[in-house]
Amino acid sequence: MAYGQFEQFIRNMSRVMGAVNTKLQRDLTLRTRVARRFSMVEVASLLAVDTTYLTRISNEEAMFPEGEKQGRERTFSPSEIMLIRAIIGSNKAAKRPYLHWRQKGDPVKVVTFGAQKGGTGKSLSAAHFAQYVNLHYGLRVGVIDADPQATVSLYFADEKLPLFEPDTPTLADFMGVDDPAAVKLTPPSGRDLDRIWQSTPWPGVRLIPGGANIQNGDISLFFMSQQSQVPVYRVLKDAIATWDADNGPRTANDDLRGEVGAFDMAAYSRALSETVDVIVIDQQPSLTLMQLNGLVAADNVVIPQTMKGFDLATLATYVSNIGEYLEFIMGFEADIEIGAGEHMVLPTIVQEQNTQDTDQILDLYRKAPREVMQVWYSRSDAIANAAEEYKSIYEYMPPKTRRASAKAFMANANAVNDALVQRIWPELPPREFAKTFIEERWS
Repeated sequence: MAYGQFEQFIRNMSRVMGAVNTKLQRDLTLRTRVARRFSMVEVASLLAVDTTYLTRISNEEAMFPEGEKQGRERTFSPSEIMLIRAIIGSNKAAKRPYLHWRQKGDPVKVVTFGAQKGGTGKSLSAAHFAQYVNLHYGLRVGVIDADPQATVSLYFADEKLPLFEPDTPTLADFMGVDDPAAVKLTPPSGRDLDRIWQSTPWPGVRLIPGGANIQNGDISLFFMSQQSQVPVYRVLKDAIATWDADNGPRTANDDLRGEVGAFDMAAYSRALSETVDVIVIDQQPSLTLMQLNGLVAADNVVIPQTMKGFDLATLATYVSNIGEYLEFIMGFEADIEIGAGEHMVLPTIVQEQNTQDTDQILDLYRKAPREVMQVWYSRSDAIANAAEEYKSIYEYMPPKTRRASAKAFMANANAVNDALVQRIWPELPPREFAKTFIEERWS
């Protein structure tokens, strides 16, 4: 059989790309993941306390981390910040909660970031959200990368995680649909599902990385729907429920203290990895059976969306197609509960100097004030520079010439994520970042 020039082209490019060190920058980032450290002032801001209180606790608590000295400053890693939060939050004298872990019996929250179009900042929005709730509320987060390109995985993986290796389990394995030839569903047990989660350098954050075999999941689900009448839209929802039933929270705040009130590091370490409080799903920019599962499993759906006319046309197509799927599902299983929480369109990559973008947001918000958010991600060189290193704004360490823009974009990210938290967990204390953003731009 003659394959012609295309076959030769593929062979040549495979040979060339195998000889090019395309992994250099990525591997450097993986080795230095979460290298950023936070000053005592920044830690106090993250915990919403004053530095005097933090300094006093550091002198009173034996397990308070030393941090590192940088000049006259003490700096702390995200892992040390989580430990500080647990020390303060488990103290019986604490006047308010600092560690916002879910309680025994509470179901895990699922938040899905999805869009029809690529290039809307979807993966970065999901990564920022996961890292924000980890830093500001101490939440343990499970990140599921539902994209074969594994974009969001790059914001959490380090050199220990075998990203892009064929044997690394993905969402398809978690759902039990990794074999395209399978004729029936054989879901893993709760214990086996827990083994699929990969640890990350972020404290309390675990990852199910993306990978090529997610595409096998679509093939498998299609054939199962034809041959076994499997409800292929709810496989992920059921897998999460199975995992959560066996791996829910077991440790309360009081359990982090021993009989004499001393902080128990062993109990804390176990609690940090025993479960997650929220699962963040980053979708592929399409609407396949695997992506439909991510929407049906979600309590809350966030649709990051650019404001250009042609881009908004893809949003119309996306929501229209989802509507048709949901109509079919409800006709097939009328009592299924889908998306009990609030759902939002998040404007992204907004050019604030371009009144067309902001006018479009205003128009959409007037028509749908609950569905369209009043905060947005502005277009910024800072995040483009961070993305070149596969880093979020929460771990990016800019050179001096870029510190002002990086600081401004972090304020922007804080505002967006504060607004998301208020909609997803209205019981959590707001941080006022969103209020400031709205007052400045909507006055």
